Amino acid sequence: MEVPVCIIGCGPIGLTGALLLSRHGVPSLLVERRSELNTHPRSRFVDTNTMELFREFGIDKAVEATGLGPDWTACNRWSDSLAAEPYANIPSPTFLSVPGPNSPCVPVMTAQDEVELALMSQVAADPMIEVRFDTEAIDVAQSDDATHLTLRDTNTDERQSVTAQFTIGADGPGSGTREVIGTRLEAEPRPVFSQDVIFHADLDAYVGDRKGSLLYTTTPDGVVIFQPLDGRRRWRCQVIVGDENLISEDAVSRRIRVALGTDDDVEFSILSMRMWQPTPGCVTRFSAGRIFLAGDAAHVSVPTGGMGNNTGFAGIRNLAWKLAYVVRGLAPESILATYETEHRPIAVERIDFGVRTTEYMAAMMGGHMRGDDIADHIERTHQYADYDHLLLGFEMTSDLIAPNTEPAPPAEARSAGFVPVVRSGRRAPHVWIDAEGTESVLDWYGRSYVLLLGSDCARTEWEAAADLGPGTAPVAVRQLPANISAGPYQADACVLVRPDGIIAWCRSDPGGPPDLAELARYLPS
Repeated sequence: MEVPVCIIGCGPIGLTGALLLSRHGVPSLLVERRSELNTHPRSRFVDTNTMELFREFGIDKAVEATGLGPDWTACNRWSDSLAAEPYANIPSPTFLSVPGPNSPCVPVMTAQDEVELALMSQVAADPMIEVRFDTEAIDVAQSDDATHLTLRDTNTDERQSVTAQFTIGADGPGSGTREVIGTRLEAEPRPVFSQDVIFHADLDAYVGDRKGSLLYTTTPDGVVIFQPLDGRRRWRCQVIVGDENLISEDAVSRRIRVALGTDDDVEFSILSMRMWQPTPGCVTRFSAGRIFLAGDAAHVSVPTGGMGNNTGFAGIRNLAWKLAYVVRGLAPESILATYETEHRPIAVERIDFGVRTTEYMAAMMGGHMRGDDIADHIERTHQYADYDHLLLGFEMTSDLIAPNTEPAPPAEARSAGFVPVVRSGRRAPHVWIDAEGTESVLDWYGRSYVLLLGSDCARTEWEAAADLGPGTAPVAVRQLPANISAGPYQADACVLVRPDGIIAWCRSDPGGPPDLAELARYLPS
Protein backbone atom coordinates (compact mmCIF):
# COMPACT_ATOMS: atom_id res chain seq x y z
CA MET A 1 0.00 0.00 0.00
CA GLU A 2 1.22 3.50 -0.82
CA VAL A 3 0.01 6.73 0.79
CA PRO A 4 1.40 10.27 0.86
CA VAL A 5 1.43 10.55 4.68
CA CYS A 6 1.06 7.96 7.44
CA ILE A 7 0.18 9.22 10.93
CA ILE A 8 0.90 7.00 13.92
CA GLY A 9 -1.52 7.80 16.74
CA CYS A 10 -5.22 8.59 16.58
CA GLY A 11 -5.31 11.08 19.44
CA PRO A 12 -6.33 14.71 19.00
CA ILE A 13 -3.07 15.71 17.30
CA GLY A 14 -3.10 12.79 14.84
CA LEU A 15 -6.77 13.42 13.97
CA THR A 16 -6.04 17.12 13.44
CA GLY A 17 -3.03 16.37 11.25
CA ALA A 18 -5.15 14.20 8.96
CA LEU A 19 -7.84 16.89 8.68
CA LEU A 20 -5.28 19.59 7.89
CA LEU A 21 -3.63 17.47 5.21
CA SER A 22 -7.03 16.79 3.68
CA ARG A 23 -7.80 20.52 3.53
CA HIS A 24 -4.70 20.81 1.36
CA GLY A 25 -5.69 17.90 -0.87
CA VAL A 26 -3.34 15.29 0.60
CA PRO A 27 -4.64 11.82 1.61
CA SER A 28 -3.38 10.16 4.78
CA LEU A 29 -3.51 6.90 6.71
CA LEU A 30 -4.13 7.07 10.49
CA VAL A 31 -3.14 4.02 12.54
CA GLU A 32 -4.00 3.46 16.19
CA ARG A 33 -3.15 0.43 18.31
CA ARG A 34 -6.11 0.99 20.63
CA SER A 35 -9.57 -0.29 19.70
CA GLU A 36 -11.25 3.09 20.19
CA LEU A 37 -10.65 6.71 21.02
CA ASN A 38 -9.45 7.68 24.47
CA THR A 39 -12.01 6.89 27.16
CA HIS A 40 -10.07 8.45 30.06
CA PRO A 41 -9.83 12.17 29.27
CA ARG A 42 -6.86 14.03 30.68
CA SER A 43 -6.72 17.28 28.73
CA ARG A 44 -9.60 19.73 29.30
CA PHE A 45 -8.67 23.21 28.11
CA VAL A 46 -9.12 24.19 24.45
CA ASP A 47 -7.45 27.56 24.01
CA THR A 48 -8.40 30.39 21.69
CA ASN A 49 -5.92 29.42 18.95
CA THR A 50 -7.13 25.83 18.93
CA MET A 51 -10.77 26.94 18.79
CA GLU A 52 -9.89 29.08 15.75
CA LEU A 53 -8.46 25.95 14.13
CA PHE A 54 -11.67 24.09 14.98
CA ARG A 55 -13.57 26.96 13.33
CA GLU A 56 -11.70 26.09 10.12
CA PHE A 57 -12.96 22.50 10.47
CA GLY A 58 -16.50 23.64 11.24
CA ILE A 59 -16.58 21.99 14.68
CA ASP A 60 -16.04 25.02 16.93
CA LYS A 61 -19.70 25.33 17.90
CA ALA A 62 -20.01 21.60 18.57
CA VAL A 63 -16.98 21.71 20.88
CA GLU A 64 -18.20 24.89 22.54
CA ALA A 65 -21.56 23.23 23.28
CA THR A 66 -19.80 20.55 25.37
CA GLY A 67 -17.92 23.07 27.51
CA LEU A 68 -18.37 24.66 30.90
CA GLY A 69 -19.89 28.14 30.89
CA PRO A 70 -18.49 31.36 32.35
CA ASP A 71 -19.87 30.57 35.80
CA TRP A 72 -17.36 27.70 35.99
CA THR A 73 -14.46 29.25 34.05
CA ALA A 74 -14.16 32.67 35.71
CA CYS A 75 -11.92 31.50 38.57
CA ASN A 76 -9.64 28.83 39.94
CA ARG A 77 -10.07 28.24 43.68
CA TRP A 78 -8.03 26.81 46.55
CA SER A 79 -9.55 25.69 49.87
CA ASP A 80 -9.10 23.18 52.68
CA SER A 81 -12.12 21.23 51.42
CA LEU A 82 -14.67 21.64 48.67
CA ALA A 83 -17.26 22.81 51.20
CA ALA A 84 -14.93 25.35 52.86
CA GLU A 85 -14.49 28.99 51.94
CA PRO A 86 -11.50 29.34 49.58
CA TYR A 87 -8.27 30.89 50.80
CA ALA A 88 -7.44 31.87 47.20
CA ASN A 89 -9.85 32.89 44.45
CA ILE A 90 -7.75 33.65 41.38
CA PRO A 91 -9.40 34.97 38.20
CA SER A 92 -8.80 32.92 35.04
CA PRO A 93 -9.37 35.27 32.07
CA THR A 94 -7.55 32.95 29.64
CA PHE A 95 -10.03 30.17 30.52
CA LEU A 96 -13.12 32.40 30.58
CA SER A 97 -15.66 31.24 28.00
CA VAL A 98 -17.02 34.61 26.91
CA PRO A 99 -16.56 36.50 23.61
CA GLY A 100 -13.58 38.85 23.53
CA PRO A 101 -12.13 41.38 21.11
CA ASN A 102 -9.17 39.29 19.94
CA SER A 103 -10.90 36.26 18.39
CA PRO A 104 -14.13 35.10 16.76
CA CYS A 105 -13.98 32.12 19.15
CA VAL A 106 -14.18 31.62 22.89
CA PRO A 107 -11.85 29.32 24.83
CA VAL A 108 -13.58 26.17 26.03
CA MET A 109 -13.14 24.02 29.12
CA THR A 110 -14.30 20.55 28.13
CA ALA A 111 -13.18 16.94 28.26
CA GLN A 112 -10.64 15.58 25.78
CA ASP A 113 -12.93 12.75 24.73
CA GLU A 114 -15.55 15.29 23.62
CA VAL A 115 -12.91 17.03 21.48
CA GLU A 116 -11.78 13.75 19.96
CA LEU A 117 -15.37 12.77 19.12
CA ALA A 118 -15.87 16.10 17.32
CA LEU A 119 -12.65 15.65 15.37
CA MET A 120 -13.46 12.02 14.60
CA SER A 121 -16.85 13.00 13.19
CA GLN A 122 -15.01 15.03 10.55
CA VAL A 123 -12.35 12.40 9.96
CA ALA A 124 -14.89 9.59 9.49
CA ALA A 125 -16.72 11.60 6.83
CA ASP A 126 -13.57 12.52 4.91
CA PRO A 127 -12.81 10.24 1.94
CA MET A 128 -9.16 11.36 1.93
CA ILE A 129 -8.52 9.88 5.38
CA GLU A 130 -8.31 6.17 6.18
CA VAL A 131 -8.40 5.22 9.86
CA ARG A 132 -7.33 1.84 11.24
CA PHE A 133 -7.83 0.98 14.90
CA ASP A 134 -6.32 -2.16 16.44
CA THR A 135 -3.25 -1.49 14.29
CA GLU A 136 0.30 -0.91 15.43
CA ALA A 137 3.37 0.11 13.51
CA ILE A 138 5.85 -2.60 14.48
CA ASP A 139 8.59 -1.49 12.12
CA VAL A 140 9.28 2.00 10.77
CA ALA A 141 12.21 2.80 8.49
CA GLN A 142 13.02 5.21 5.70
CA SER A 143 14.97 5.61 2.49
CA ASP A 144 15.91 8.73 0.59
CA ASP A 145 12.49 9.11 -1.03
CA ALA A 146 9.99 7.35 1.28
CA THR A 147 9.20 5.88 4.68
CA HIS A 148 8.44 2.19 5.03
CA LEU A 149 6.17 0.76 7.72
CA THR A 150 5.05 -2.70 8.72
CA LEU A 151 1.59 -2.59 10.25
CA ARG A 152 0.21 -5.37 12.44
CA ASP A 153 -3.46 -6.03 13.10
CA THR A 154 -3.53 -6.63 16.86
CA ASN A 155 -6.59 -8.91 16.55
CA THR A 156 -5.44 -11.17 13.72
CA ASP A 157 -1.66 -10.63 13.72
CA GLU A 158 -1.93 -9.93 9.98
CA ARG A 159 0.96 -7.82 8.62
CA GLN A 160 0.93 -5.25 5.84
CA SER A 161 3.69 -3.19 4.28
CA VAL A 162 2.98 0.50 3.75
CA THR A 163 5.08 3.02 1.86
CA ALA A 164 4.50 6.68 2.70
CA GLN A 165 6.29 9.76 1.46
CA PHE A 166 6.29 11.04 5.06
CA THR A 167 5.39 9.66 8.49
CA ILE A 168 4.23 11.62 11.53
CA GLY A 169 4.66 10.13 14.99
CA ALA A 170 1.77 11.50 17.04
CA ASP A 171 1.99 8.58 19.43
CA GLY A 172 2.00 10.41 22.73
CA PRO A 173 4.42 10.84 25.63
CA GLY A 174 5.57 7.21 25.43
CA SER A 175 6.25 7.56 21.70
CA GLY A 176 7.99 4.66 20.00
CA THR A 177 8.69 6.84 16.96
CA ARG A 178 11.28 8.79 18.94
CA GLU A 179 13.62 5.81 19.00
CA VAL A 180 13.23 5.33 15.24
CA ILE A 181 14.67 8.78 14.54
CA GLY A 182 17.29 8.63 17.28
CA THR A 183 15.89 11.34 19.52
CA ARG A 184 15.02 11.33 23.20
CA LEU A 185 12.86 13.34 25.55
CA GLU A 186 15.07 15.61 27.64
CA ALA A 187 12.92 15.74 30.74
CA GLU A 188 13.12 15.46 34.49
CA PRO A 189 10.14 13.84 36.22
CA ARG A 190 8.49 16.07 38.81
CA PRO A 191 8.53 14.71 42.38
CA VAL A 192 4.79 14.05 42.46
CA PHE A 193 2.47 11.18 41.55
CA SER A 194 -1.13 11.83 40.63
CA GLN A 195 -3.91 9.26 40.44
CA ASP A 196 -6.46 10.40 37.86
CA VAL A 197 -10.01 9.40 38.72
CA ILE A 198 -13.03 9.81 36.45
CA PHE A 199 -16.28 9.51 38.37
CA HIS A 200 -19.95 10.49 38.41
CA ALA A 201 -21.42 12.29 41.40
CA ASP A 202 -23.74 15.13 42.35
CA LEU A 203 -21.50 17.60 44.20
CA ASP A 204 -23.72 20.68 43.97
CA ALA A 205 -24.28 20.79 47.73
CA TYR A 206 -20.54 21.04 48.37
CA VAL A 207 -19.55 23.34 45.51
CA GLY A 208 -22.40 25.80 46.05
CA ASP A 209 -21.57 29.17 44.55
CA ARG A 210 -17.84 28.43 44.62
CA LYS A 211 -17.58 27.09 41.08
CA GLY A 212 -14.24 27.06 39.33
CA SER A 213 -12.33 25.53 36.43
CA LEU A 214 -10.08 23.87 39.01
CA LEU A 215 -10.99 23.36 42.65
CA TYR A 216 -7.87 22.54 44.69
CA THR A 217 -8.26 21.13 48.18
CA THR A 218 -5.37 20.93 50.64
CA THR A 219 -6.53 18.31 53.11
CA PRO A 220 -4.57 16.74 55.99
CA ASP A 221 -4.31 13.59 53.84
CA GLY A 222 -2.87 15.48 50.88
CA VAL A 223 -3.93 17.46 47.82
CA VAL A 224 -7.06 16.51 45.89
CA ILE A 225 -7.99 18.50 42.76
CA PHE A 226 -11.57 18.52 41.52
CA GLN A 227 -12.08 19.24 37.82
CA PRO A 228 -15.66 19.49 36.51
CA LEU A 229 -16.03 17.82 33.11
CA ASP A 230 -19.62 18.69 32.24
CA GLY A 231 -20.72 21.03 35.05
CA ARG A 232 -23.29 18.49 36.18
CA ARG A 233 -22.32 14.99 37.33
CA ARG A 234 -19.15 14.07 35.45
CA TRP A 235 -15.92 14.83 37.31
CA ARG A 236 -12.21 14.24 37.06
CA CYS A 237 -10.24 14.15 40.28
CA GLN A 238 -6.49 14.17 40.74
CA VAL A 239 -5.50 12.51 43.99
CA ILE A 240 -1.87 13.18 44.88
CA VAL A 241 -0.28 9.97 46.18
CA GLY A 242 3.12 8.83 47.43
CA ASP A 243 4.40 6.67 44.57
CA GLU A 244 3.58 5.19 41.17
CA ASN A 245 1.31 2.47 42.55
CA LEU A 246 -2.45 2.90 42.20
CA ILE A 247 -4.30 3.06 45.50
CA SER A 248 -7.56 1.13 45.77
CA GLU A 249 -11.03 2.42 44.93
CA ASP A 250 -11.87 2.37 48.63
CA ALA A 251 -8.81 4.48 49.42
CA VAL A 252 -9.68 6.88 46.61
CA SER A 253 -13.25 7.14 47.88
CA ARG A 254 -12.03 8.01 51.38
CA ARG A 255 -9.67 10.69 50.01
CA ILE A 256 -12.43 12.26 47.94
CA ARG A 257 -14.90 12.28 50.85
CA VAL A 258 -12.34 14.01 53.08
CA ALA A 259 -11.73 16.56 50.35
CA LEU A 260 -15.48 17.20 50.09
CA GLY A 261 -15.45 18.32 53.72
CA THR A 262 -18.47 16.32 54.81
CA ASP A 263 -19.44 13.25 56.78
CA ASP A 264 -22.29 12.60 54.35
CA ASP A 265 -22.39 9.23 52.64
CA VAL A 266 -21.93 10.78 49.19
CA GLU A 267 -22.80 8.48 46.32
CA PHE A 268 -20.40 8.40 43.42
CA SER A 269 -19.32 5.84 40.87
CA ILE A 270 -15.71 5.55 39.76
CA LEU A 271 -15.47 4.95 36.01
CA SER A 272 -11.71 4.69 35.50
CA MET A 273 -8.38 5.42 37.19
CA ARG A 274 -4.93 6.11 35.79
CA MET A 275 -1.56 7.00 37.31
CA TRP A 276 0.82 9.60 35.94
CA GLN A 277 3.90 11.52 36.93
CA PRO A 278 4.46 14.93 35.29
CA THR A 279 7.57 14.72 33.11
CA PRO A 280 7.93 18.05 31.28
CA GLY A 281 10.48 18.32 28.52
CA CYS A 282 11.26 18.47 24.83
CA VAL A 283 12.91 16.01 22.45
CA THR A 284 16.43 16.60 21.19
CA ARG A 285 15.13 16.88 17.64
CA PHE A 286 11.69 16.95 16.05
CA SER A 287 12.49 15.02 12.89
CA ALA A 288 14.98 12.98 10.94
CA GLY A 289 14.70 12.61 7.19
CA ARG A 290 11.04 11.97 6.37
CA ILE A 291 9.82 11.13 9.88
CA PHE A 292 8.42 13.84 12.16
CA LEU A 293 7.20 14.01 15.74
CA ALA A 294 4.16 16.00 16.85
CA GLY A 295 2.24 16.64 20.06
CA ASP A 296 3.32 14.83 23.23
CA ALA A 297 5.70 12.71 21.16
CA ALA A 298 7.73 15.90 20.63
CA HIS A 299 7.15 17.82 23.86
CA VAL A 300 5.45 17.16 27.18
CA SER A 301 4.01 19.82 29.50
CA VAL A 302 2.89 19.76 33.09
CA PRO A 303 -0.91 19.97 33.33
CA THR A 304 -0.84 23.39 34.99
CA GLY A 305 -2.39 25.90 32.60
CA GLY A 306 -3.62 23.30 30.14
CA MET A 307 -0.98 23.98 27.50
CA GLY A 308 -0.04 20.40 26.53
CA ASN A 309 -2.55 19.53 23.83
CA ASN A 310 -2.84 23.14 22.74
CA THR A 311 0.90 23.30 22.06
CA GLY A 312 0.49 20.07 20.11
CA PHE A 313 -2.31 21.58 18.03
CA ALA A 314 -0.09 24.59 17.30
CA GLY A 315 2.74 22.29 16.21
CA ILE A 316 0.71 20.10 13.86
CA ARG A 317 -0.82 23.24 12.36
CA ASN A 318 2.70 24.43 11.61
CA LEU A 319 3.84 21.11 10.15
CA ALA A 320 0.85 19.86 8.13
CA TRP A 321 0.66 22.60 5.50
CA LYS A 322 4.40 22.36 4.87
CA LEU A 323 4.19 18.61 4.32
CA ALA A 324 1.20 19.12 2.03
CA TYR A 325 3.03 21.74 -0.04
CA VAL A 326 6.01 19.42 -0.47
CA VAL A 327 3.78 16.47 -1.43
CA ARG A 328 1.95 18.63 -3.99
CA GLY A 329 5.17 19.99 -5.49
CA LEU A 330 4.49 23.55 -4.35
CA ALA A 331 7.54 23.81 -2.11
CA PRO A 332 10.97 22.18 -1.72
CA GLU A 333 11.65 19.73 1.10
CA SER A 334 13.97 22.29 2.68
CA ILE A 335 10.97 24.16 4.15
CA LEU A 336 10.31 21.22 6.48
CA ALA A 337 13.30 22.24 8.60
CA THR A 338 11.38 25.36 9.61
CA TYR A 339 8.91 23.24 11.59
CA GLU A 340 11.38 22.75 14.43
CA THR A 341 12.98 26.18 13.99
CA GLU A 342 9.63 27.90 14.45
CA HIS A 343 7.83 25.61 16.86
CA ARG A 344 10.49 24.51 19.34
CA PRO A 345 10.89 27.95 21.01
CA ILE A 346 7.11 28.16 21.48
CA ALA A 347 6.94 24.68 22.99
CA VAL A 348 9.88 25.30 25.32
CA GLU A 349 8.51 28.66 26.46
CA ARG A 350 5.14 27.10 27.32
CA ILE A 351 6.70 24.13 29.08
CA ASP A 352 8.84 26.45 31.21
CA PHE A 353 5.85 28.70 31.93
CA GLY A 354 3.82 25.71 33.15
CA VAL A 355 6.64 24.49 35.41
CA ARG A 356 7.14 27.97 36.86
CA THR A 357 3.41 28.34 37.51
CA THR A 358 3.32 24.95 39.23
CA GLU A 359 6.13 26.04 41.53
CA TYR A 360 4.34 29.30 42.40
CA MET A 361 1.15 27.39 43.17
CA ALA A 362 2.96 24.76 45.26
CA ALA A 363 4.58 27.52 47.31
CA MET A 364 1.16 29.10 47.86
CA MET A 365 -0.43 25.85 49.04
CA GLY A 366 2.57 24.93 51.19
CA GLY A 367 2.61 28.38 52.78
CA HIS A 368 -1.09 28.16 53.56
CA MET A 369 -0.70 24.75 55.22
CA ARG A 370 2.13 26.18 57.38
CA GLY A 371 0.06 29.24 58.29
CA ASP A 372 2.36 31.71 56.48
CA ASP A 373 1.35 34.96 54.82
CA ILE A 374 0.76 33.86 51.21
CA ALA A 375 -0.21 37.19 49.60
CA ASP A 376 2.92 37.25 47.40
CA HIS A 377 2.43 33.62 46.40
CA ILE A 378 -1.17 34.32 45.39
CA GLU A 379 -0.04 37.25 43.26
CA ARG A 380 2.51 35.12 41.39
CA THR A 381 -0.05 32.34 40.91
CA HIS A 382 -2.29 34.77 38.99
CA GLN A 383 -0.44 33.70 35.85
CA TYR A 384 -2.05 30.21 36.17
CA ALA A 385 -4.81 31.12 33.69
CA ASP A 386 -3.89 34.67 32.73
CA TYR A 387 -1.50 34.27 29.81
CA ASP A 388 -3.07 35.45 26.56
CA HIS A 389 0.22 37.20 25.81
CA LEU A 390 1.81 33.73 25.63
CA LEU A 391 -0.95 32.19 23.48
CA LEU A 392 -1.64 35.10 21.14
CA GLY A 393 1.51 37.21 21.28
CA PHE A 394 4.21 34.67 20.31
CA GLU A 395 6.60 35.60 17.48
CA MET A 396 8.23 33.04 15.17
CA THR A 397 11.42 33.47 13.17
CA SER A 398 12.70 31.41 10.23
CA ASP A 399 13.68 31.70 6.57
CA LEU A 400 9.96 31.67 5.71
CA ILE A 401 9.33 34.82 7.75
CA ALA A 402 10.55 38.32 6.96
CA PRO A 403 12.65 39.93 9.68
CA ASN A 404 11.01 42.82 11.52
CA THR A 405 12.64 46.22 11.29
CA GLU A 406 11.11 47.49 14.54
CA PRO A 407 11.63 45.93 17.98
CA ALA A 408 8.76 43.89 19.38
CA PRO A 409 6.40 45.70 21.73
CA PRO A 410 6.94 44.81 25.40
CA ALA A 411 5.10 41.68 26.51
CA GLU A 412 2.24 42.21 28.93
CA ALA A 413 2.02 40.15 32.08
CA ARG A 414 -1.78 40.04 32.10
CA SER A 415 -4.38 39.10 29.49
CA ALA A 416 -6.12 42.47 29.86
CA GLY A 417 -2.95 44.16 28.61
CA PHE A 418 -2.57 42.07 25.45
CA VAL A 419 -2.76 44.16 22.27
CA PRO A 420 -2.63 42.38 18.87
CA VAL A 421 -0.16 43.79 16.36
CA VAL A 422 0.63 43.22 12.68
CA ARG A 423 4.20 41.91 12.63
CA SER A 424 6.04 39.20 10.75
CA GLY A 425 6.01 35.93 12.66
CA ARG A 426 2.90 36.82 14.66
CA ARG A 427 -0.58 35.33 14.53
CA ALA A 428 -2.61 37.41 12.05
CA PRO A 429 -5.03 39.43 14.21
CA HIS A 430 -8.76 38.90 14.09
CA VAL A 431 -11.17 41.61 12.90
CA TRP A 432 -14.79 41.21 11.89
CA ILE A 433 -15.33 41.90 8.20
CA ASP A 434 -19.09 42.24 8.30
CA ALA A 435 -21.33 44.52 10.31
CA GLU A 436 -23.13 41.58 11.91
CA GLY A 437 -19.93 40.11 13.39
CA THR A 438 -20.31 36.70 11.77
CA GLU A 439 -17.31 36.56 9.41
CA SER A 440 -13.76 37.06 10.63
CA VAL A 441 -10.72 37.88 8.57
CA LEU A 442 -9.38 34.59 10.00
CA ASP A 443 -11.98 32.76 7.89
CA TRP A 444 -9.96 33.73 4.80
CA TYR A 445 -6.95 31.71 5.94
CA GLY A 446 -6.19 28.00 6.08
CA ARG A 447 -6.03 26.71 2.50
CA SER A 448 -3.38 28.90 0.86
CA TYR A 449 -1.22 31.94 1.32
CA VAL A 450 -3.35 35.09 1.48
CA LEU A 451 -2.23 38.58 0.56
CA LEU A 452 -4.40 40.75 2.78
CA LEU A 453 -4.80 44.33 1.56
CA GLY A 454 -6.01 47.36 3.44
CA SER A 455 -8.98 49.23 2.05
CA ASP A 456 -6.84 51.88 0.29
CA CYS A 457 -4.67 49.43 -1.69
CA ALA A 458 -5.10 48.83 -5.44
CA ARG A 459 -6.44 45.27 -5.39
CA THR A 460 -6.58 44.74 -9.17
CA GLU A 461 -2.90 45.54 -9.59
CA TRP A 462 -1.89 43.31 -6.70
CA GLU A 463 -3.98 40.41 -8.02
CA ALA A 464 -2.28 40.60 -11.41
CA ALA A 465 1.15 40.76 -9.81
CA ALA A 466 0.44 37.90 -7.39
CA ASP A 467 -0.38 35.41 -10.16
CA LEU A 468 2.97 33.64 -10.10
CA GLY A 469 1.99 30.74 -12.37
CA PRO A 470 1.83 26.95 -11.96
CA GLY A 471 4.17 25.09 -9.63
CA THR A 472 4.40 27.94 -7.13
CA ALA A 473 2.63 28.45 -3.84
CA PRO A 474 -0.82 29.88 -4.63
CA VAL A 475 -1.57 33.35 -3.25
CA ALA A 476 -5.16 34.48 -2.82
CA VAL A 477 -5.65 38.26 -2.69
CA ARG A 478 -8.29 39.56 -0.28
CA GLN A 479 -9.13 43.12 0.71
CA LEU A 480 -10.59 44.52 3.89
CA PRO A 481 -13.81 46.48 3.31
CA ALA A 482 -13.62 50.22 3.79
CA ASN A 483 -16.71 50.41 5.98
CA ILE A 484 -15.39 48.39 8.93
CA SER A 485 -12.97 49.11 11.73
CA ALA A 486 -9.89 47.12 10.76
CA GLY A 487 -8.22 47.40 14.16
CA PRO A 488 -4.46 46.84 13.82
CA TYR A 489 -4.62 46.60 10.00
CA GLN A 490 -3.90 49.98 8.44
CA ALA A 491 -5.73 51.16 5.32
CA ASP A 492 -2.49 50.88 3.29
CA ALA A 493 -1.41 47.54 4.76
CA CYS A 494 -0.09 44.67 2.62
CA VAL A 495 0.11 41.52 4.75
CA LEU A 496 1.16 38.07 3.50
CA VAL A 497 -0.46 35.42 5.70
CA ARG A 498 0.56 31.76 5.59
CA PRO A 499 -1.90 28.85 5.54
CA ASP A 500 -1.39 28.44 9.30
CA GLY A 501 -2.48 32.02 10.00
CA ILE A 502 1.06 33.33 10.65
CA ILE A 503 2.18 36.59 9.05
CA ALA A 504 5.10 35.90 6.71
CA TRP A 505 5.66 39.48 5.50
CA CYS A 506 4.05 42.89 5.87
CA ARG A 507 4.60 46.42 4.68
CA SER A 508 2.76 49.60 3.82
CA ASP A 509 1.70 50.00 0.20
CA PRO A 510 3.62 52.98 -1.23
CA GLY A 511 1.33 53.18 -4.28
CA GLY A 512 2.26 52.67 -7.90
CA PRO A 513 2.81 49.29 -9.61
CA PRO A 514 3.33 46.48 -7.08
CA ASP A 515 6.79 44.98 -6.88
CA LEU A 516 6.43 41.41 -5.70
CA ALA A 517 10.14 40.66 -5.47
CA GLU A 518 10.30 41.16 -1.70
CA LEU A 519 7.03 39.34 -1.05
CA ALA A 520 8.04 36.40 -3.22
CA ARG A 521 11.20 36.01 -1.15
CA TYR A 522 9.04 34.70 1.69
CA LEU A 523 7.01 32.26 -0.36
CA PRO A 524 8.31 28.66 -0.42
CA SER A 525 10.70 28.22 -3.33
